[in-house]
Formats: sequence, structure tokens, C-alpha cells
Amino acid sequence: MIHSKNRITRRTLLRGTGGVAVGLPFLSAMLTPRTTHAQATTATRFIVFFNPGGTLLDKWRPTGTSASFTLQKMLSPLAPYQDQMTLIDGVDLKIGNIGAAGPHARGMAGILTGQQLLPGKFDTNAGLAGFADGPSIDQVIAAKISAGLKFKSLEFSAGWSTGIAAGGMPHPSNQLTYAGSNMPIPPATDPANTWKRLFSDVGQTGQQQQAQLTWNRSILDSVSSQYKALSSKLGAEDRMKLDAHLAMIQDAQARLGAAVSGTCAAPTDVNQTPGYYEDGDSGGGIFKGVMVPAKGDVMQEMLVIALACGLTNVATMQWSDSEAKFLLTFLKNTDGSVLQDNHHGYQHDGGFQPGALEVIYNWYAQKLASLLARMKAITEGNGKTLLDNSVILYITELQKPDTHDQHNIPIVLIGGGGGVLKGNRWIQIGSAPASAGAPRSGAKPHNNVLVSILNLFGFPQTTFGHPMYCTGPIAGLV
Repeated sequence: MIHSKNRITRRTLLRGTGGVAVGLPFLSAMLTPRTTHAQATTATRFIVFFNPGGTLLDKWRPTGTSASFTLQKMLSPLAPYQDQMTLIDGVDLKIGNIGAAGPHARGMAGILTGQQLLPGKFDTNAGLAGFADGPSIDQVIAAKISAGLKFKSLEFSAGWSTGIAAGGMPHPSNQLTYAGSNMPIPPATDPANTWKRLFSDVGQTGQQQQAQLTWNRSILDSVSSQYKALSSKLGAEDRMKLDAHLAMIQDAQARLGAAVSGTCAAPTDVNQTPGYYEDGDSGGGIFKGVMVPAKGDVMQEMLVIALACGLTNVATMQWSDSEAKFLLTFLKNTDGSVLQDNHHGYQHDGGFQPGALEVIYNWYAQKLASLLARMKAITEGNGKTLLDNSVILYITELQKPDTHDQHNIPIVLIGGGGGVLKGNRWIQIGSAPASAGAPRSGAKPHNNVLVSILNLFGFPQTTFGHPMYCTGPIAGLV
């Protein structure tokens, strides 16, 4: 808590070149005398990473204790990031208990919105349904932290629109992000078109851009000197805040320089040949899947560069829709044989096959690790990495692949969140499970995780999504 005396007006501005005004951060010295205020910090990026089809709970859970644990083989690619990882064990997708359609579609609708599917005319193989009845959490956060950027948010996918949802259009079974009730946001699926949309004007070094860069730098340089002068007049706590704000300005300056120098250059390995990343239909909405790995890799590269270049502060990597009906011949089973079926086939269409599923989930963990490695390799203006300055939410729409049970769904948070998110934690809610693969009793609704993430980003809400399925933030998460 912060106690203060009124020393600086909230309207205080610093003047840069040409009289351009730059505001100050909120300081204790701006507060009314003898009042008490909570200090708030906000993470700077939010990324959602989605893989379909649940998990193997007995393989997802680590070994050891909450504070000292070891990831099992299935999630072992994420071990290098354990110091920035929080596993949340003991939340149920309770919103999946209501609404139309089956668990795949209800899970897709509810996992980020905390809301049920509306009635509608889409066939979900388990009844008719419409879209989710509310915005997804990424869009709520984006409205705040991406304000003024080129894109409010960016959505990417590598294997989207398969099975019953095939056709390249939003469907309850393939839709993850929502701008609002009944307002789906489909992901980008064409790497070449995505590159043109994002980077066609990145890295240009024309005379006009250079002139604008010089002007912007002069503003930032003059403001920085005034910050330093003001800092000497403040207390230690306010100096820390002012230093952080100055670091943000210097980061903006570095980004301006990067855009011209080429360090914020568009990726060069996206194949621009029309149709290069397209997979043929094998029949019945099942695609060959040969290009999914390459397509996903370039999509993830564009995602990271878009964040690093300041095009947006919010992004989603949705590797597939809920059915994930593309062939997995690029993977090998535990006996060395090539996987011949699709993910949904190994869940239950061809019988429950946990060995093959462990291979599949390990592959998704590898892809997430690749994304994290790219983020960790980028140092930003405040001296921290892009990973340090981000919150990554790792989710799926189910828990048990064969029955589609949605108790104890796996949720992982990764990243430093700009200093507000602790890692190396395995938060276990409720009572211990009867067996390694069983849910925990006394679980909380997963909407509690969503409102906790909002709190990480400075939102004051105590509920999110359907009010019947949110009892407040997860204790100890923030």
C-alpha cells in the first residue's frame, strides 16, 4: 500500500521537441495527502497457445511437490522454462455443463469466454448450436494493452477448419476467440497473405521514414533529460516508477531504431508461392497434414516478430480446431512406426490410444517451447526479454481425450508478465486425486483463472464470464 503527500499534479507534462507533451506515470506524489492506494503493475503482452483434444492427466501432472517438481516426458520440452511456469491443477470447465452442442464445441466456446454457446443452426455432431455468448479474455485485455497499435490482436492457426467444421468459416467447433457475444474472430490461416497484411510496410527506410524517426528521437531524447531532473526530487518509490516509465520510453525509442535498422525486419522464410502451404483433403474433412508443421512454424515466427515490432500486444496461436482432423504422418509412435491417423482418431474414433496421444501432446509442447525460445531470444528496451514481459496462457478445450470429460482441465501460465507473475509453481486446488489420472475433488470453476488473468493485467474485476460459474480469483495466483 502507498501513503503519500500531494506534491505533483496529475496534469504534469514533460515537453519534448516542438512542444510535444508526454505524460508522467501515476506517482505517489500525485495522490491526495494521507490517502492510501494499492500499487498496480501491468503485464505488457498476452499470448494464448491452444492445442486441441485435452491431455493425459497422469502424464501432465509433474512428479514431486508444489514447490519442487519435475515435468514428465510429455511436457519435458517446457522444462527450460519451468522457472517461469505455473501449472494450475484443479479447475473444471464448469461452463461446459450448459448450452447446446457437445463437449468439443462447448469447450471451444467456454475456454476463453467463460460463457455458453448460444442456440443456433450449426451442426456439431451433438446437436445444433450458435457461437459463444460473450467476448474472449484476450479481446478484453487487448482493448487495454493494444490501444493505439496497428492491430488490436492477431490470431494465427496452422491446422484450422477440419472435420465437421471444414470449409474455412467460423463454426462452434473451431472458434476460440470472440469480440463479443455471437462475434467470432477466425484466425489467419494463409502465411503468405498474413505476411503481406503484417509486414508489407515494416523495414522500409525511405527518406520520409528517416525524417520521422529523427523527429521522434529528438522528442524522446529531450523528454528523457527532463525525467532525470524530476527524478532527483522524488522519493525512492516514485523514482522506481519513473525509471520504469523512462525505460518504456527508451524501449519505444529502440523500437523506432529497430524498424529502420532492420532488427525489426519482416521474416524472410515465409514462402510466397500461392497455395504452397495448402494440404489436400483426404476425404471426410480429414486433411493430409503434411504442411502443418512448416505452416505453424512460420505462423509462430510472424507472431513473435509482430509482438517485437510493436504491431500488437495480444496474439493467439491456435494450432487446430477441436477435432484436429489432419493426418499426423510427420510423427512417429513410440515403436518407431509412422502415425497414420489424425488426432481425433487416436482419441476415440479409432479407439483410445494413450501411447500415440503422448507423442502428439509432446509434439505440441515442442512447438510451444519453440515459441518461448523465440521470445526469450529478444531483449527489449528495459533489458528484459519478450518472454519476461509476457503472459502465455497454454490451454485446451477438454481434459480426457476419450470421454471428453472437462473436469480438471490442464491450464499453464508461462512468462514473467512484466514482473507480476511468479514461476516454478504447481498450484493444486482441492483434495488430492484418487489416482494419478483422476480429477481433484473440490475443484474451482475455470472462470476463476480467467478473472485472475484479468487481475494480472490490472483489471479490478472479481468475476468474468457466466456469473454462475465464477467464484473469484484463484488464491495465490496473482
